[in-house]
Amino acid sequence: MGTWGPSALGGIQYQTAKEKHPNHICAVPIVAHPQQSYDSYFCGGVLEKSRLQQLDALGYGVSTVVLANPYYSNSWTIAENNSRYPQDIIIPTLQIGGWYDHNIDKMIDWYKATKASAASNMRNQQWFIVGPWVHGGTGSAYVGSASQGELSYPNAAFICDTMARNFFAHYLLNSNNNWENTAAITYYKTGANVWATDADSSIELLQTSELLLNSGNLLSKNNSTGSTPFISDPKNPSPTIGGQTLSTGLSQGPFDQNTLDSRSDIITFATDFLTNDVTISGRVKANLYVQCNQPDADIAIRVVDLYPDGRSMLINDGIRRMRFRNGYRKTDESFMNPSNVYNVEVQMPFTNYIWKVGHKIKIYVSGNSSTRWDVNLQSGDNMYVAGDTMVANIQIHHSTQYPSKLILPGNSPLVSVNDIDFESTSIYPNPTNGKLFIQSEIDAQSYEIYDLSGKLLRREQVKVNAINVADLNSGMYFIVIQTASNRFTTKFIR
Repeated sequence: MGTWGPSALGGIQYQTAKEKHPNHICAVPIVAHPQQSYDSYFCGGVLEKSRLQQLDALGYGVSTVVLANPYYSNSWTIAENNSRYPQDIIIPTLQIGGWYDHNIDKMIDWYKATKASAASNMRNQQWFIVGPWVHGGTGSAYVGSASQGELSYPNAAFICDTMARNFFAHYLLNSNNNWENTAAITYYKTGANVWATDADSSIELLQTSELLLNSGNLLSKNNSTGSTPFISDPKNPSPTIGGQTLSTGLSQGPFDQNTLDSRSDIITFATDFLTNDVTISGRVKANLYVQCNQPDADIAIRVVDLYPDGRSMLINDGIRRMRFRNGYRKTDESFMNPSNVYNVEVQMPFTNYIWKVGHKIKIYVSGNSSTRWDVNLQSGDNMYVAGDTMVANIQIHHSTQYPSKLILPGNSPLVSVNDIDFESTSIYPNPTNGKLFIQSEIDAQSYEIYDLSGKLLRREQVKVNAINVADLNSGMYFIVIQTASNRFTTKFIR
């Protein structure tokens, strides 16, 4: 038997499986994967500085080797090939991951590989559970706890422990507990905060939807216009606030990013209030057109859920170094000319998330996120050595010629209030003491009322032109009105 704990390097946990010890019957790897890869340390070509320092503090001593190889090279190819061995897995596993864990992106790929390449008689005995959990080890939150960052998930508390006990009971105690009928993947749909299962080897949604960056800090389905500038000063970098971190100096998990809104080195783009739930499962990408007066800069993206109460709760984030926009080998390196506009893609880790009706999809765009990632000197000189810093004036273009966009993995209709022509639909009086009247050129077919947390309070599938809301407590609500051709969402005050 064996339990693989949350090792920072991951590969150590799978070593016994690779060596095929005869007494190794089954295993439960926790927030870990075995592969040592370039992008485990360099996200978008940017060193995850705080994590590397934490690994050194834990005694792994890998920084010398990592810093000596800041470009993708044959050394990384060898390391990756030697630490990837799904074909050597000959025992059942229950792999446990967390959406706020820094290993989740690699874990998703590793699980899919074990389902495809483990010993043929073991491929249907690989299971995966992903909850709304952090890596743990550097704060009060841990794998399986209800409290994660600034949010709480009571229905996720210790689910992984229960599943692990059932898994071990089946394989070690010959318990007749029906474990073999457990779905291949059990995962938490964060945002909606419910559990789901899947019989496949992946929950990735292959379709994509796009939102265009627009003037006025908007994310919209409408044609993009204009450009938006910001400044990146290496001497005053924007701070890391939670996320998929591994450092005693940083918080882990979902945290409100609102304190970043007032900074001059950060720009934001958001939809209006969503008129339908938006589900994603996969890797969010930001495809941007960037102009900069310095030879190098970083583009950091934070993806958040803007709640109706104003909180901007972090989902996940990513970063890309502009000199590596074409690839990560030394021969790919290319610096910027101030007169040119460059296309770059920033990819976020795999996640599953649902933005609820009345919420907004929002992104933060900046030149850094410190101390999680190394701060770019922006001079174009050698990386990870002392040197002069340069303030960068960065322009994000989002015109018809340069359509910067957010690409979401999923096919949910991306419709918000600012994408709907709702001149023909309105409600009155607002505020109301007890009754709302609907004024529309097209009859309303149904309506839904939500509170500010996104909780559905009422749904009626009837043609109406007046709604009695006298039973609601005093406060602000969302109403979604469905006509034969459209959905209209707005706030009202009772």
